[in-house]
Amino acid sequence: MGSTALAVTGLAERRSTAAADAIRLICGFGVGNPSDLCAQLIQDGFSAALNEPVEFDYTLGQAGRRAALEVIGAEPDGRTLLIAEILNLVLQETPAELLLSRLQPIAKITRGFSTALAVNELSDMRDWPGLLAAARANRLKAATTGRDSTIGLLLALVERRMSLSFDTLKVAGTTAAVDMLLTRRADIAVMDTRTVLLHNGRNRTKLRVLATSGARRSPQLLDVPTLAELAGDPKLAYTISFALFAPLATRPAVAHRLTAALLGLRNDMSVQTQARLANIPLQFDGPAAVSEAIARDRRVAADIAG
Repeated sequence: MGSTALAVTGLAERRSTAAADAIRLICGFGVGNPSDLCAQLIQDGFSAALNEPVEFDYTLGQAGRRAALEVIGAEPDGRTLLIAEILNLVLQETPAELLLSRLQPIAKITRGFSTALAVNELSDMRDWPGLLAAARANRLKAATTGRDSTIGLLLALVERRMSLSFDTLKVAGTTAAVDMLLTRRADIAVMDTRTVLLHNGRNRTKLRVLATSGARRSPQLLDVPTLAELAGDPKLAYTISFALFAPLATRPAVAHRLTAALLGLRNDMSVQTQARLANIPLQFDGPAAVSEAIARDRRVAADIAG
């Protein structure tokens, strides 16, 4: 097993034994999801910076909404925090149940990273024109996490902007999507780009990426076009980024202390090394960067809805 696989496996197996009064990082998705990996990556450094225990926990269900609601309803004492995808919170909001306006941004902890539309390397679809030809000749089977998910959004955009229709197969996550491709039960699948890169770095049977969701081509996939590029519409570009949030009424002094502790991880070489091995683009920025990402992702969601 390579160093990347060891790093990810080690992260997935490590669990905190923090005391009952520890600061809790609430994840809305399970083990192995990027939000879970981000929590594991920052846990020790965050704890050391605060000089108190930090643990992470899971509140699963409703595509991350239950976790957000748990933090919204928690005491605003800085002891219960949400770690989440910003775009997912935007997509999960409804007029009757607002989320982001009831949370206080603490810090943005990653750069944005793209999602990818991929096929098995043995597929006859070798590039984007090949996909278009195959999709117009036959109804392809597509593994997706759903139209209302940040990853499945890419497939929904492809269908709408390219006037295509797929036989969608709902999967629980990217691991299941990869398995559907490898076993040839799906013709195409959508997943986060980091999953493709990690898979191809440690497996004999590779995945081939036909398009990504970012505004620019991925540095590791410079020959792969973006959907925005293919459609000639920059508004279609989107990425996934992660942030920490506290209940809205958290006092400024408490929120500032949490933000300062996270920003201090910029210089933590151990955290940065683990992040590189796990292919998670950690980058620590203050609440203003979170607010900017929320505004951008709301524009993306509005453009998609339109």
